[in-house]
Amino acid sequence: MERDLSYLPELLEGDATGKIAEIYAEIRLCSGVPYVSTLQRYLATIPGVLEFAWTIVRPAMISGAAPDAAWKAASEAAPPLFPNLSASNLQDLGINSDDLQTIRNIAANFARVSPVNVVTGALLEPIVSGQPLPSGNGFGSLTIDHPTMLQGMPSLPSMNLLSSDLRSELETLMVPIDGQPFLPALYRHYARWPAFASYLATEIPHRRSEPAVVLAEKRAIEGIVTAAKTLFQKLPKPSEDLVLPNSSTAKLILDAIHRYRETSADMICTGQALLRSLPEQI
Repeated sequence: MERDLSYLPELLEGDATGKIAEIYAEIRLCSGVPYVSTLQRYLATIPGVLEFAWTIVRPAMISGAAPDAAWKAASEAAPPLFPNLSASNLQDLGINSDDLQTIRNIAANFARVSPVNVVTGALLEPIVSGQPLPSGNGFGSLTIDHPTMLQGMPSLPSMNLLSSDLRSELETLMVPIDGQPFLPALYRHYARWPAFASYLATEIPHRRSEPAVVLAEKRAIEGIVTAAKTLFQKLPKPSEDLVLPNSSTAKLILDAIHRYRETSADMICTGQALLRSLPEQI
């Protein structure tokens, strides 16, 4: 049996129906990526929670205000580049032109979706922490041109089909979540190209402790959370019939927000660094 490398239960997009499916469609539209991330898929497994969460954040999301603010803040992270990713280096790793475009698209998906999910969590955090509901004036009614949807990513490769050596190398990219090892999906996607995954397994562990990388990750998350605090003041007051989560459910939501934030900094900065380090073509 394949090792379970996820850390949250989730409602898959193919299993979503009714209101949840409608929310998923809007999340994809606002994020500009063709999938719904783990955070929202997890919230959808708790009865009524994704509906509650989307009611709160939707005005900032559908207006484009929240995604734009998150992307702007993330763009200022400026993580250091990866070395040795020239066209010739990639060819030595067995990467051809089509592979490169897929690798770049995977990095672009994570670099784009992670800031949006961080700002989503940051907008929910005050309420599930016990603060009053927002009562702002909203974000206007202008028609927003949402970003062009990125191309979809290939399916995640099965860990059971990888060589034992590559599995061992990928274990060096795992991060602890609640004391359990978790392999971020970005790195699991790259297992499709074993030599490239081995390269990342060589580079990523020491990058995580580099001061410039640590600072870039901190700058990204703090910038997004700060932007969310301003956005929260503009969120309109929800209707009186909104059902707030009870204390135990609120704790689950808050824990998920914080757990997701731990891996999002890595996804934002690694995605950005790869896009800037990789050549555009071979």
